[in-house]
Amino acid sequence: MITIISGTNRPNNFSIHLAKYYQAQLINKGQEVQVLDLQELPDDFLFSSSYGKQSEAFEKLSEQYILTADKFVFILPEYNGSYPGVVKAFIDCVAPKYFHHKKAALVGLSAGHAGNLRGMEHLTGVLHYLQVEVLSKKPKLSGFERLIDNDRVLEDENSKLQIEAQLDKFITF
Repeated sequence: MITIISGTNRPNNFSIHLAKYYQAQLINKGQEVQVLDLQELPDDFLFSSSYGKQSEAFEKLSEQYILTADKFVFILPEYNGSYPGVVKAFIDCVAPKYFHHKKAALVGLSAGHAGNLRGMEHLTGVLHYLQVEVLSKKPKLSGFERLIDNDRVLEDENSKLQIEAQLDKFITF
């Protein structure tokens, strides 16, 4: 099972649309996939699920999307020169053993020109600490608003080729 994590809880975000694109591509390649939209986190997860005490709702979410997954795809928008704090808070609230010995792919998106390169490197360090191997192929989708159409569907052919190459490697990773 592959879990795609749409890495923001900001309403009306681009990440969920890219997560759905990844989901469709992986399904077309015969993979079992689920999408975790961080907008669906319980409102109080940070206070009810940190430091060893877990709410029932958060535990159920952790088990469904993290424990049952063998691999993860993190869709990482750039926030303040890194990845969103909600991603770190979410990871901090999940039992670390749920991540151990799994694999991840990262994709960065930004309004600017770096495609969240720094944020992907920051998260790579966190995932390595959790014993998650990270695929070296990390598409950096810069100027993301110019890469999608009015329905927020990815239309940029170069970006599609980068994602295709990443997913082909990820499936055999």
